[in-house]
Amino acid sequence: MAWGEPLFSLLPQKSVDSLKTLLAASRQDTNRIKILLTLSADLITRHEEFDMDLGNAYAYGEQAGQLSQRLHFRAGEIQSACVLGRIEAINGNRKRAEQFLRNVLSYYTRQGDKSGQAATWYFLGQIYERGSEGLPRKIACYEQARKLYQQLGRVDKQAYMLKTIADMHALQGNIALAEQELFQVLALYRSIHYPYLHYTYDLLSSLYHGLNNYDKSLKYALLTIESAQTTHDSLYMGSFDLTLAVLYDELKQWKTAIPYYKKALVSFGESNVIPMVHVIAHSLCSLQIVHESPEAALVYYSQILKQYPLPNRSAEWFYAYMTLAECHLALKHYTLAETYYIKMASVHAGNTPDNATIASYIKIGTFYGIVKNYDKARDYLNRALSMLKQVGMTRGTPSVHLQLFKLDSAQHNYVAAIDHYQKYKSLSDSIFNEKKSQQIANLEIQYNTRKKEQDIALLTRQNQLQQARIRESDLQRNSIIIGVILLILLLALSYNRYRLKQRSNQLLEAKQIEINLKNESLVEILQEKEKLLEEKEWMLKEIHHRVKNNLQIISSMLSAQSDFLQDPKALTAIRDSQNRVHAMALIHQRLYQSENLAQVSMPEFIKEVIEYLIDSFAQEPSVQADFAIDPVLLDIALAIPIGLILNEAVTNSLKYAFPKNRPGRIRVSFRQAKEQTYQLTISDNGVGLPTALDIRRSDTLGMTMMRGLSQQIDGQLTVYQDQGVHIQLLFGPVQHANKAV
Repeated sequence: MAWGEPLFSLLPQKSVDSLKTLLAASRQDTNRIKILLTLSADLITRHEEFDMDLGNAYAYGEQAGQLSQRLHFRAGEIQSACVLGRIEAINGNRKRAEQFLRNVLSYYTRQGDKSGQAATWYFLGQIYERGSEGLPRKIACYEQARKLYQQLGRVDKQAYMLKTIADMHALQGNIALAEQELFQVLALYRSIHYPYLHYTYDLLSSLYHGLNNYDKSLKYALLTIESAQTTHDSLYMGSFDLTLAVLYDELKQWKTAIPYYKKALVSFGESNVIPMVHVIAHSLCSLQIVHESPEAALVYYSQILKQYPLPNRSAEWFYAYMTLAECHLALKHYTLAETYYIKMASVHAGNTPDNATIASYIKIGTFYGIVKNYDKARDYLNRALSMLKQVGMTRGTPSVHLQLFKLDSAQHNYVAAIDHYQKYKSLSDSIFNEKKSQQIANLEIQYNTRKKEQDIALLTRQNQLQQARIRESDLQRNSIIIGVILLILLLALSYNRYRLKQRSNQLLEAKQIEINLKNESLVEILQEKEKLLEEKEWMLKEIHHRVKNNLQIISSMLSAQSDFLQDPKALTAIRDSQNRVHAMALIHQRLYQSENLAQVSMPEFIKEVIEYLIDSFAQEPSVQADFAIDPVLLDIALAIPIGLILNEAVTNSLKYAFPKNRPGRIRVSFRQAKEQTYQLTISDNGVGLPTALDIRRSDTLGMTMMRGLSQQIDGQLTVYQDQGVHIQLLFGPVQHANKAV
């Protein structure tokens, strides 16, 4: 969502209080009319911007109109009609609102008041809805206002109207035109050194967010915050913080998102914008459910409901019902969860493809899938998918395909399940990839360093200017002398070069013709070789990508199969197989995402394997991992055996070393022991091996695999106890790379 500045600035609270004091003591004259109209217009703008109560806006406008009639104050009558028309539009009486505003427009047209005409055209545009029928009428009104402000030379107002038109074009789906218009807005604002660029940046961030262009969206969101802080414009800071929080949340950077969510919640709470408080509280509770506990989320939201109570209007309760439903679902209170989901759906009942309706259908469909009411689940999810296609939104589509994959897997529709899973992965990979994550990280670094650089520049600028003035006079004198000398030398050299050039041109021309013929054939050969190399690299990446996808499909099929197994030993075997498949899939994922198609970066690979295993055994945070890994690149033929040995060793530690949720640590060390020799060590501080177990004669599958894989790469495998179990592998990658294959 984007947050826009009002056409006419809001009054500071001190000014509002001062006007109310003046109103209480004012006489029945034109000054009283002006105060009434100012207070009424401010209340209307606050309602439009923050959905706040209109309060006495209508009473103020009506009093101003009646007093203007008694005093025969025509300007007051017209302005009263204008505010009353705006209020009628807010109350849903569009025809009456249009009648008021058309009369106001006629008066200003007769008077030749272009400023009044422009403002009234803007207010007329505000009364139409943001639908397929209303948007063209809104744009036409805003365009009239823009032209009038252009004739008046009001560049700031002209830019504001163009920005509003761009917002409407974005709603129509004309993204390219909206983007072009917003950059025109920035150019207009910069031409008059207008400082409040953050509202335009915020619209650009929203525009790119809708396109899933997260790097550009985050770039403009950060620029929005920076501009607002620079200009000390804190009116919409909560809104801007919320935009940034949502972006980080969707990018799965929840630790970064939470502080922005909390800042936004406090801002909206202080401004008494209660519905937005509950929108933000829902996001915070969702993160608590995943990363803390459902109990903590429910307690937190109960406190929010007490601190920020909602009115009785059902429309305000949409996010409240959603939050309560998700908390009870996580607590497995399925009856209560279903009750709240039904209430949530009733708030936005109907087939209108808006964001709230789509979100409610996805949430309810997911719920019914969890409680195994597959028919209802499929109905809601298919309706959500249809609406997403209808509005052209891709951001919610991957989650729907993921839920449909789970439904088809549970009902043994494996062909359909694979199709949905491939669509989910394809859409997810297109939105979030490693390159884009790196771009986003770079943006954050640029944003933080730019602020530091600005501070340093301010401290050094004065000193630089002073030194520059001292050097300037000396530089000018020396430059003239040196310039004369260089000119003389240049003339002499030029004449000499001219004589030499005449003698050599004929020879050079003949040689050049011969060289050109040879170069043309050489260029053709080089281009053909480059093309072949590019095709080979693309094919290798595609092979790794497909291998990774096939391994993930196998893992997903194993997961689906486990839903129908009751035997603990079978379930354990399925999970162990999943982990081994995942370790191999990670290697191929690393390769197709990397520029180096033959070698795997071990630090990132080892950390991903360990973190995945700890998460899959649900032992976080009781079991922590420590890493001491040198920056080593290994050939794929060695990386796969190393990954499987690592998988088996850590799996054994997680299974047996920490019984009954005993806290502990797993330490993984990978270092270069000496030239061309590497040492992998996996240690835990758990209960150790059973007394009766002879590790040298153990024939378990895990130990058998580790011994076999170690022999395959000519490695030396050692297992010993010392306040836990320690597994050490020595191997030499260069000598045995071919053998390992």
